[in-house]
Amino acid sequence: MYWDWLSAAKFVAAGAILFGLGWVWQARQDVLGAYTAQTNIDEVQIPPLSLSAATIPDGEQGRSFSLAVAPDLADASPARLAYLEPESTPAAVSAGSSSLSGKVVGLAADDIGGRVLLTRVTSGGAGEVSVPIEDDGSWSARNIVGGGYRVRAFVPSLRASNGSTVLFPRDDQDRKVNLAVTTPPQDLVLDADGTDDVVIGSESVAAVTVGRQVVTPDGRSVVSPVAGLDVQATFSPIVSLLSADTSTTDQGGAVRFLVRCDLAGTAAVTLVAGEQRAVLTIPPCLTPEQKAELEEVDDG
Repeated sequence: MYWDWLSAAKFVAAGAILFGLGWVWQARQDVLGAYTAQTNIDEVQIPPLSLSAATIPDGEQGRSFSLAVAPDLADASPARLAYLEPESTPAAVSAGSSSLSGKVVGLAADDIGGRVLLTRVTSGGAGEVSVPIEDDGSWSARNIVGGGYRVRAFVPSLRASNGSTVLFPRDDQDRKVNLAVTTPPQDLVLDADGTDDVVIGSESVAAVTVGRQVVTPDGRSVVSPVAGLDVQATFSPIVSLLSADTSTTDQGGAVRFLVRCDLAGTAAVTLVAGEQRAVLTIPPCLTPEQKAELEEVDDG
């Protein structure tokens, strides 16, 4: 009986202790919960800013945002900008104290009207003067100003200097220079052109120009087109000729041949014009891959 009472007392004491611990824990949670509820930020709300006319003091409305009144410029006269004329040297040739002279070689006994042309080039432009070539080939330009000159000799429409001689005589200086004239070669001048980078399987036009070097009346050596001349063309095996192999030059001295690239590589054309024969290179035939690589290089 005594043992039963003692066991019951132990159970009661243990229950009381557990109840007390539970009450203390709950009280602690209530305190902490109230504190964290006040300190933790669950959401921040910022009200939008607003500006209304009601917040601007009377008499100030519209003034803060109005543009300043532009000045009246109706009667104002624009100021002229200063213009500075760049300094330049006149291109005049005559009225000086220098001289140029010499002899012309390469003339024929029956050459008539030979001239020596002097062109003085300055910052103000270019001035020219020509002097006659005497029967013995001598020439002389007196009373000219100093400066830089291009000098060349010619017989109109017949002979000309192969290029110009450049001289720089000083004022009061006499310079001597010998010039030479030649007759342009009578051989035909043939040149080939066509579409660049032709891809295998595609067609293109190979154009050939035919000309002859001549001297103009003012003594310049130029290539003049030869019209009405039959030109025969034979192309490399990698190219197929789709048009006739013989064509006649037009007024511009040009003939055209329709071709197709069959294989990759550099192609050539053999031309026969009259008694003259020439072999010229034409634009190469490319594979699509080669064409793409070239385009990438160009784009890069």
